[in-house]
Amino acid sequence: MRYYKVNYGRKTVRPFKLEDAKNIMIMLQKKRDATDNDRLKKIYDRDWLMFKLGLNTAFRIEDLLQIKVDDLLLKGTMYTRENKTKKEQNWELNQKLHKEVLDYIERNNLYEGEYLFKSNVSVNKPMTRQNARLRIKKYADEIGVKYLVSCHSLRKCFARTFYEQTKDLITLQRMLNHATPQVTLIYICWDDDDQQKSRKEFYL
Repeated sequence: MRYYKVNYGRKTVRPFKLEDAKNIMIMLQKKRDATDNDRLKKIYDRDWLMFKLGLNTAFRIEDLLQIKVDDLLLKGTMYTRENKTKKEQNWELNQKLHKEVLDYIERNNLYEGEYLFKSNVSVNKPMTRQNARLRIKKYADEIGVKYLVSCHSLRKCFARTFYEQTKDLITLQRMLNHATPQVTLIYICWDDDDQQKSRKEFYL
């Protein structure tokens, strides 16, 4: 888990609220469609898909940025060998998400072997983690997000939303490759207020 120093102690990066993440993607689509600058159009389109895949795959940003156009992806299968844990993951993409990826590949004329999220200063290099963090923070500021966000906020948004919708902590723990369910609860920032809210809403 990453922490950022504040005046008193350390403050944890928060998950994106789902509504905020959706608003950023809408904003990026509007920016992409409004500009006549081809370079900016590609950047906004790239960043839109970065949010979309980040929210739907729970990849760490360093793994997300390494995705290339390959035969598995074109057929609708997502594969990664995590940079941090060296563990492998392999699963079929949601059909709607797969179509959005294919449409993005076609719009940007990407060929097999090219990175999905290319740097805008190199021929075929992925954008850096530092650039991704700056852009995520920039877009969050533009829509007025007040809580602390960074690259991990996308993965955390997936995790928290999955848990809120399913309450399936064990499956989520395995998806995230966490050692224990307790680690997962801390990761998604599930605290006493959330527990109290859940108990208040429970009725048989």
